[in-house]
Amino acid sequence: MRSLAAVLVDPRGGMRTVAERPRPWALVVSLGAFLVALGLATLPRQLALLDRTMGATGDPLLDAQTELLRSGVLRLIVADRLVASPTLLVAALFLALAAEPVLMLARQRQPAIWAVVLLGLAPLLVQRVGELAITYVAAIADPVAGDAVTAPHRFVTGPLLLWRGEGPAPGWLELLSRRVNLIVLWCLALWSLGMQQLDGGRWQLWHAALPAACLAAAGLLTWMLWPIVLPLVLGVG
Repeated sequence: MRSLAAVLVDPRGGMRTVAERPRPWALVVSLGAFLVALGLATLPRQLALLDRTMGATGDPLLDAQTELLRSGVLRLIVADRLVASPTLLVAALFLALAAEPVLMLARQRQPAIWAVVLLGLAPLLVQRVGELAITYVAAIADPVAGDAVTAPHRFVTGPLLLWRGEGPAPGWLELLSRRVNLIVLWCLALWSLGMQQLDGGRWQLWHAALPAACLAAAGLLTWMLWPIVLPLVLGVG
């Protein structure tokens, strides 16, 4: 946890420390535990919204249909809270696999690559804290069923912040905001510093280009897989 907190306030120093003394398994456990704990902390508020919008009506047929839909929405909520930013997680995997042949480090330096890549995901903790706060602070006067899923995602750090039109923002803007935002850019900056530290400390353009390419590939993959994964989680189709 100390490394995760340190890299948020001293990125260069934090990356230098884990590159010199890597402990990737400790980072996996601590980062995963905190992300899951912060994600699940929003569940009480989300379940309360779900009960308000998809509660029993007294009509047996309607209640049976609602219960089927409710179970699917509940699975979607839990999956969303357990998995923080699939695109960034996939990008981290791609980067760890790609950095090894690019850097051509000795085999004993492999833990340093994984430690640097994992530490670059530390901004996800900030995102989870923001989602937790907005879930409980934001007022939802007349909720609909979708609010139970989207309540944490009212914490926005991307172009969606600029939307001032009446009614909901267009779908393309929401999609762009999920993939290009301050949290994503923060992770890219940390990964670039990490590549620089592993490469001897002298800045090269590829230190930023490699993480960006991995992120682009991950974004394309998760975008393609989403229409397949969503029905499986909802239990439809």
